[in-house]
Amino acid sequence: MASVNILFLLISLLSRTQGQSCDYKGTLTGHTTLTKTLLTICPRDTTYIDISYNEFTTVSVDAFDGFYALAKINITNNKITELPVGLFDQSFKASLTELYGSDNMLESLHNDVFENNFNLRILDLSNNKLNFIDTNVFHKDLSKLELVNVSYNQMTYFEPWPYIPETPQTDDIDLVFDIQHNLIEKFTNTMNWTYNLVEPYEYLVNLQFNKISEMSDDVIFMYRDKVEDQSVLTELLTYNVNVTNNPYFCNCKLYELVRDLHASFFLYYRVEEYRYRCASPPHLANVDLLHDLDLDQFVCNITDNCPLNCTCQEKPYISTLEMNCTNANLRELPQTLPPMSDNIQYVSLYLSGNRITEITKRNYSNIIYNLTVSNNNINYIDGEALKEMVNLNNLDISGNALKYVPKEIQKLSFHKVKVRGNPFQCECNMTWMADWIALSNGADESSITCSSDDKTHVIKDVTEKGLGCNISDFVIIFSVIMTVVVGVIIGGIITARRCPYETKVLIYRFLRIHPRDLYKVDQDETMHYDAYLSFDGEDIQVRQWIKTIFMKKLEENGKKKYKFFCPLRDALVGEDYGQDLVQKMTQSRRIFVLLSPGYFTDTWRIYESDQAEMEHNANSENHPRVVYIIWHDENEVIKQNLQKEPWKSRLIGKRVLSPDKRFFWSKIRYELPIKPRSKINRVNNSYTDIQEAERDERQQNNDIKVICKKDLTPLPHRPQSAAIGGVSHDNLYLEAIEL
Repeated sequence: MASVNILFLLISLLSRTQGQSCDYKGTLTGHTTLTKTLLTICPRDTTYIDISYNEFTTVSVDAFDGFYALAKINITNNKITELPVGLFDQSFKASLTELYGSDNMLESLHNDVFENNFNLRILDLSNNKLNFIDTNVFHKDLSKLELVNVSYNQMTYFEPWPYIPETPQTDDIDLVFDIQHNLIEKFTNTMNWTYNLVEPYEYLVNLQFNKISEMSDDVIFMYRDKVEDQSVLTELLTYNVNVTNNPYFCNCKLYELVRDLHASFFLYYRVEEYRYRCASPPHLANVDLLHDLDLDQFVCNITDNCPLNCTCQEKPYISTLEMNCTNANLRELPQTLPPMSDNIQYVSLYLSGNRITEITKRNYSNIIYNLTVSNNNINYIDGEALKEMVNLNNLDISGNALKYVPKEIQKLSFHKVKVRGNPFQCECNMTWMADWIALSNGADESSITCSSDDKTHVIKDVTEKGLGCNISDFVIIFSVIMTVVVGVIIGGIITARRCPYETKVLIYRFLRIHPRDLYKVDQDETMHYDAYLSFDGEDIQVRQWIKTIFMKKLEENGKKKYKFFCPLRDALVGEDYGQDLVQKMTQSRRIFVLLSPGYFTDTWRIYESDQAEMEHNANSENHPRVVYIIWHDENEVIKQNLQKEPWKSRLIGKRVLSPDKRFFWSKIRYELPIKPRSKINRVNNSYTDIQEAERDERQQNNDIKVICKKDLTPLPHRPQSAAIGGVSHDNLYLEAIEL
């Protein structure tokens, strides 16, 4: 009898293996674990195994060991809870193209489960209980994938693993990931994947019928390493993701997405197929948010930190948070605001019918756009608070207890302010309101009144003369002037004691009085130059600054024009170069030494500085004085050299200036020789006719411009207003003009 049963089983199994396939569909229901033993009768060259509709809960990792030609496996309609790593990493790993595992109880997929199945094309794991798919299940080498179906599972979030497989760009086949009918409600990126897709895009991701209720620009740009062109249209086309038919909460968080879609062809693209519908709030349920809802309907009701009895609402359409606290029994302006989204720039406060007594500063004053505080008990408005309301556009203070309003209210046109119903007093400090109202061109409230001595006056007709304000105004003005004068004198005395040099410079700047002793060399009319300029001509930045700023400012511009000896412009060329430098230095009243990084290594500049020291230290009051200019106070090369000899000693007792410091140009003019009022010194000549001398000097300066023009080539990629020594040339120039 046993032999008969064995024979019957063999005949049955042989009948299921015809055509290189093994059909175990519904025939192994008495087993819960799929093992290698159950499949031993199946030929090793089988290409298709069907084990569907059985009762397997687990699969042994070696269940398919020995099969070398398997291309298709069907394990659907079982109760399998896991696909162990290595199950498909057998001798058939390169031939497997299709795997069907729907209608099981799979809960997760772990990395390497399809590690070497490079030719896998179709994977169907729909109708399981999948809630976790590891980040490298679908690795880049699964380049033959065409369809991954994980619909009708329990996924609650979306990771960008559909975009990892590197499918061919030229096969005209999209890789479709069907993730519909899950529980996905958010987008994540724990795998830290960044955008690296190129056209033509090979992916189609279907996320319809999930739990997605929000979709902001932040989500769409989450996977971008660099966002160069923030275009929702570009991103949706690139990712090729379908998020229609989800239960969208149509509030402010959807505003940016809908706004951008309105500006793209998606507004008219396959309208019936791609419907975005609201699920909530209830009054918008089932409304097509893309085609049937205006942008101003996308608002958010804020409850966090919203004052009691108030409603707070974000309206991104106008970039405003509206706080409505009408009749809310408030005693003051709210101290703080609810947390706001990044796209909210303003706040509108509707606070009528409360018991507020004053308007003072708040930390959000600068974003107030509308302030309505009518019918309160306001008797004081802080002018500084109005100053801080830089974005205020409408103000309603009608029906309060105000006797006057601060002048700062004039920042608004009168027609944007409602003031009716306040007991204004006709006083001298409010006559400015007449002009303010007069400029309103017939505003509705131009007939508002004030009271004085039991009389009522129309404010726009009130004058200082009518109120007898002239005498009191004179007393006030005189008191203020005297206070300012005394304060200036006291401040000047304190400043002079603390900063004597700067005080002298300022006296010369404002009063044109040179408070120092005159140097004899300044009176020597045989001197040919006002100053000798020693600087590193090889440094193009230094050269540009000297020629186009320093010399131009002092030789050409201004009432007082100085004459400089510039070695790059004026020195002889040849064997007499060094001798010429020494001679011109002795013929100069000042020597300006500009210390830049390259100056300390330039042989000729070292030679010049040595000669300058000799001239400065000579036992004659007719020798020139040396002034040092530090190119940049914070330059490390300069700082290090100035700590060494001989520079450390040379700067002691010398005047040291820097373009980084305040009043630089005032100090330069202070250090330069005082120009005689009656005549201008020229080389080998003295002119008594000032106008003739100036014409001659202008002509010489024009010649200089021609000579130096080839050296004034602008720096590559650097405008002439660029910062030199940490200070903008333009700023220094403007300071000089101001002085």
